[in-house]
Amino acid sequence: MDQAGLLSSIYDTATSIDFGRKGFAIKGKAGEGRISYEDGIAKTLIAFQEAQATADPETIILAEYTFLTQELEFCLI
Repeated sequence: MDQAGLLSSIYDTATSIDFGRKGFAIKGKAGEGRISYEDGIAKTLIAFQEAQATADPETIILAEYTFLTQELEFCLI
């Protein structure tokens, strides 16, 4: 996967994790939130494994930076 596709994938996983976290707090949406959260975590793991498979330090750092930036942005909203 190229860098743009990898970063897009990581952005999508961070969005799923955030949606899942918010779902935990909404009455009646805990099940949906849990599924979204678990799906986001699983896809994040796959994305980071793909980044590590490239053996390109720049790609790994860029993936980490993108994920952390998205997590911070969602936490501040």
